[in-house]
Amino acid sequence: MKKLLLLLLLTISHTSLVYADLDACLAAYDNGEYEKAFKECQPLAEQGNAKAQYNLGEIFANGTGATQDDEQAFYWFS
Repeated sequence: MKKLLLLLLLTISHTSLVYADLDACLAAYDNGEYEKAFKECQPLAEQGNAKAQYNLGEIFANGTGATQDDEQAFYWFS
């Protein structure tokens, strides 16, 4: 029972950290802090987070926060 409780607590704390990072990613993007958004979104996007992937696509498509790159934009939009 103790192991199950510990596993549950670890899962919840890890999930909260992931959402906190996503919140930082989205907030930075919405505030026009594109370089910060890039740094916050990239690891999440690489882990498969669709919202972070979309934001990276926008960053690459517009050249804000990273060098404009249509191939990278297409990759992240896909």
